[in-house]
Amino acid sequence: MTELEKKEELGIFVRFLHLGILTCGLLAYLASGWAEDYEHAKHLGFTVHKWLGMGLAFFIVLRLLYGVVGPANARFKQWVPYNKAGLLLVWEDILTLLKFRLPYRQSHQGLAGLVQAFGLLIFSWMAFTGSLIFFNLQPGRETAGALHFIEELHELGEAVIPIFLALHVGAVLLHALTGRHLWRKMFFLND
Repeated sequence: MTELEKKEELGIFVRFLHLGILTCGLLAYLASGWAEDYEHAKHLGFTVHKWLGMGLAFFIVLRLLYGVVGPANARFKQWVPYNKAGLLLVWEDILTLLKFRLPYRQSHQGLAGLVQAFGLLIFSWMAFTGSLIFFNLQPGRETAGALHFIEELHELGEAVIPIFLALHVGAVLLHALTGRHLWRKMFFLND
């Protein structure tokens, strides 16, 4: 195992969290169109969507906590580009892509770190606004005021999810096409 591969080694808990966010987040997103008729208390689509959303909230809270107090390679300060040095790596990666080459960095560094942070931000937003709706919505009643505003913010986040998915899945596919099968790490298929 090379030094870079050792640094990229993911723990089983990170994989578990990733799969939980992937499963609950994607299924909640797909079920969102089925959940429009929330005014009927026993509407199956809304029930499925809200419980998948609460599952997402559970995994997001765990990931956020792990990103603050987990092992060093799982902490946000190691990969979220929040300072000049981190942003410089993002810029270098963009310039590399403009030359039709893929950047080769440690996982979660540079542009990959920015995309990961973007996804975590979006799914945190959806979990937070969805949780507010979950605990305050009264089926059979129309929403008004602050709750209606929160619903609009939740739907705004829903519109951004495809952008993240295109960036994230597109990058994984491009790397796979060049022989770097990063996706295998998340599905416990390390060689």
